[in-house]
Amino acid sequence: MDPLKGKKVLVGVTGGIAAYKAVELVRSLKKHGAEVKVILTPFAEKFVNRLTFETLTGNKVFIDWQENPLTHINLSRWADVFLIAPCTVNTLSKIASGIGDNLLTTTVLAYKGNLILAPAANPAMYNNPAVKENREKLKKRGITIVEPEYGILACEEEGEGKLANEEKILEYVRKSLSAPLLKDKKVLITCGATREYMDPVRFISNESSGEMGFSLARVCWWFSAQVKVIAGFTTAQAPFCVEIVKIRSAQELRAEVLKELNNTDILIMNAAVADYKPVRRESKKLSKKSKLTLELEKTPDILEEVGRLKKNTLLIGFALESEDLINRAKEKLKRKNLDMIIANPPEVMGAKYHKGFLITSEKIEEFVFGSKLESAFFIIKRLTSFISS
Repeated sequence: MDPLKGKKVLVGVTGGIAAYKAVELVRSLKKHGAEVKVILTPFAEKFVNRLTFETLTGNKVFIDWQENPLTHINLSRWADVFLIAPCTVNTLSKIASGIGDNLLTTTVLAYKGNLILAPAANPAMYNNPAVKENREKLKKRGITIVEPEYGILACEEEGEGKLANEEKILEYVRKSLSAPLLKDKKVLITCGATREYMDPVRFISNESSGEMGFSLARVCWWFSAQVKVIAGFTTAQAPFCVEIVKIRSAQELRAEVLKELNNTDILIMNAAVADYKPVRRESKKLSKKSKLTLELEKTPDILEEVGRLKKNTLLIGFALESEDLINRAKEKLKRKNLDMIIANPPEVMGAKYHKGFLITSEKIEEFVFGSKLESAFFIIKRLTSFISS
């Protein structure tokens, strides 16, 4: 489930050239199921006409108190989350100082929920000592600032000041709408495919994209966990919000997992680890032959080893089986000392949809979702209830 679905998002747009980017941002919020209302500052309307936002949202756009003197109160009570994007340094500094001199800043003063500011500015202005001080002041109050990106700006200067990309802003909105169910928890996730090389260019691997692991990482971050991902080869887009350590082989994966184990509250072993590796790795590329005999040996069973060594870490594994899926997964759950296992058929590897069974010692739940992100949300929600029980 997308945290945006069914939520009320109040979007403030201030008077900078990046105001035109708010149009696509509002469109995306609507696309993901949010109800959106927009407040424009008077100068923002010089960049983007109110009719544009009214057409996209299906709601009236607000600029002043002309129709209702309690507009700022009504909007502040309506919103589940309040996002200002772009936020000029002028508006940012007014908010830091408690100034309410237009509808937008007055609504901020009346709002008691999660406030997110996505600044956009000339680099010199953004890094002005007074603005820096105001940013720190806002952060100490618990206000989220989605830092701008480095790039070439409308003024043709290059530096930090470009409005953060749409997906990054949406992720912060999703997090603000999610309960901090994993606050102060350290979560370690493995994902992607390992590669076992027979020579400098050839290897044994599989079709894992890493999408499931990255989706799990995103959802854990939404729930306020401290997340680290150990990733093999992946084709899915990596989330910006978590630390990622890249590895290649099963041996490298094992080393990283064991290094982090005693400092981890929740370990989700989603990586598709090659079961075998060449006994010998050639230092030079093997020449092409009509036949090639390759001697293989088993790679370490990292999940089983972690199951033996873990103390208070909650351990979740994944099982991919062609036959007798549930029984084999249940056997792995017990033999490897897991707290939970997700059993999947082979066709989910590399696919966009996801299905399988969530299995604990007490119950089995079947699930089918149109995306791995939806499955990840389901799995992590079950995991949080498992922790609290």
